[in-house]
Amino acid sequence: MSWLQKALTAIRHPRPFIAPRMLARTKFDYRREVGDCLDASVVTAPVQWLQRSLPEARLAVRRRQRNGIVKPLDDHDLLALIRKPNEFYGDIALWFGTVLSYCIDGNAYWLKVRNRAGRVVELWYIPHWLIEPRRPDSGDGAFLDHYRYSPGGGYQAMRIEPEDVVHFRHGINPHNLLKGLSPIDGVIREIFADLESSNFVSSLLRNMGVPGVVISPKGGAMPTPDDVAATKAWFTEQFGGDRRGGPLVMGAPTEVHPYGFNPQQMNMSEARDVAEERVCACLGVPAAVVGFGAGLQQTKVGATMEELRKLAWHNGVLPLARSLADELGRSLLPDFADGDRLEAYWDTDDVLALSEDEDKQVERKLGEFKAGAITLFDYLTETGRDADDSHKYYLRPIAVIEVPLNQAGRGRELDPADPAEEPELGKARGTKDAKHGDGGYNPVGRRASAEELKRGEAYVLMLQRQEAGLRKAFEKPLLALFGKWRGETHRVAAEILGTGKARRCAATKAIDDELLAAILEKLGIEAWAAELTQAYGAHYLEVAKAVQDAAERAGLGTSLPDPVMRAIVASGGRRAGLVDLDKQTRQAVFDALAEGRAEGEGAEQLAARIADYVEGGVWNEAETRARIIARTETKFAQNISTIETGKAAGVEEFMVFDGRLGPGRSLESHIARNGSIVSADEAAAMADAEHPNGTLSLAPHFDLEND
Repeated sequence: MSWLQKALTAIRHPRPFIAPRMLARTKFDYRREVGDCLDASVVTAPVQWLQRSLPEARLAVRRRQRNGIVKPLDDHDLLALIRKPNEFYGDIALWFGTVLSYCIDGNAYWLKVRNRAGRVVELWYIPHWLIEPRRPDSGDGAFLDHYRYSPGGGYQAMRIEPEDVVHFRHGINPHNLLKGLSPIDGVIREIFADLESSNFVSSLLRNMGVPGVVISPKGGAMPTPDDVAATKAWFTEQFGGDRRGGPLVMGAPTEVHPYGFNPQQMNMSEARDVAEERVCACLGVPAAVVGFGAGLQQTKVGATMEELRKLAWHNGVLPLARSLADELGRSLLPDFADGDRLEAYWDTDDVLALSEDEDKQVERKLGEFKAGAITLFDYLTETGRDADDSHKYYLRPIAVIEVPLNQAGRGRELDPADPAEEPELGKARGTKDAKHGDGGYNPVGRRASAEELKRGEAYVLMLQRQEAGLRKAFEKPLLALFGKWRGETHRVAAEILGTGKARRCAATKAIDDELLAAILEKLGIEAWAAELTQAYGAHYLEVAKAVQDAAERAGLGTSLPDPVMRAIVASGGRRAGLVDLDKQTRQAVFDALAEGRAEGEGAEQLAARIADYVEGGVWNEAETRARIIARTETKFAQNISTIETGKAAGVEEFMVFDGRLGPGRSLESHIARNGSIVSADEAAAMADAEHPNGTLSLAPHFDLEND
């Protein structure tokens, strides 16, 4: 046998060790004199506090799934069994007995009763003095062989298998590794002292402890023993019990001298305070919480009763609860079929001592809302107020900006959407690369200060966070509109291309102007333009609302008047009017006919090609067309809405943020105007001249020097 095997055997089967009954430095058996502690108020008071407190928490079961998600199981069979352990008492009585044994002896026991199928159907509390864990009689085998249950009452001791017992241990007793260590075993002397103090004072009050008075005859007379006994009996009868304090009249010269203790001399509170403090300390409960006078002084020197109750939960109840739940997970949960990956725990959400004061909770939530950590919707719902979707927004001061960890200590770099993957408008089919101007703006004049730029960047960042959602929202109606146009174009083209003239034109591969005009005439492009204008207007309205929300959080504190809102929507209509649908559609049909006939396509193939070209526009693809239009119009709508919102609030100047893609990707003039301060008219001119891949953003300028 190796040394490791020998060591493990020694641990499993240590030599019998009889724990000394005597405490150190004394031959008096305090443990025997103290007994089971059930009549010691210094013990039962804190134990009963723990018994009453534990059921405030709710025993629960949860499953920890493999992906890390925790799923509560409120209807688990274990919980139902503990709520009704047997037909004679419920879960609160079961926990009361468990806590009592656990705190006094360090060991608490439940007996499992199984049905014929082996399933646990009942649980019974067993007092700790009736059951004992035993090792194998032979010294070989398992660490724990069985439990010996001695119910008394004439019944023989019973052998109970370990799998039928739930054994709650307070740690491990080094004198007996099968059992837990009593948490109050180290204060047995203090418990004894408290009991003796109580008995001593009770005896004094019952008997006065010593002779209350000394009665002696005067003149040197010597009374006989019978006279002494008769006088004592007479005096006790006349002046004992409820007759105390009555007048005394003697028949002969007699001296009566008081003798004994006064109440101040009988005061033993200091000695008893030590016992109260130490027993409560061993159980993790402040003495003041229990009601002992020893701890009431703490509440006068800074520690409030509320704080002490929380301390009692954190140091007393919660460690006790975790220990009980851990043993349930080890000894009882495996008896259920779905016990794998389950754990028992105590839900303390409804524990009053651990809950925040309502005022403090509201104040904390209000601070989180003001700091921008939660939405107004979260604040209202979590403080018990009504809320709806209109409250789902954050409140973040404009003076606060976010700085990524890897950019700490450096200037904030804005993160615009990278349009590099998008085809540029100037590179569309049938055109040459185009140069875009900057609205004639010459980057000279005032520049924004660093502090002003920070505030402006905060506003621009809010717009950027809105931009993606607004763009996606606009792409959907655009795609639906382009798809509708495609269907109409395919129907008209197929109808016209199926005529004899069309077939003759197709045979000679000639482009017939009359054929082109006939297709365009039947398409109803004017109706298309009206539909596009309506879509633009609706989108500009949504952008204006979003910009107004950002402006309010930036401190403008205004709502747009209806005329201003209508002006923004109208600007969307004008932008739609700038789209020459007639020219674009004419070019698409022309190109489709030319390329299709060059490929030798028939009427149906030509109709499909024309429909695709009309749907995709100059970008050839409907998705690309919708994406670029949505991006361009959303950016323009944000800038126009910023200008109009600022003007409505009295803002006359705006800060320019542009050229953020850097040299080679942004125009030099756009890089140069970044950080400049311009008038409202100049800002509007820049917005009008912006190209589809532009990154121009505007922010209201607050003159900090004049604030």
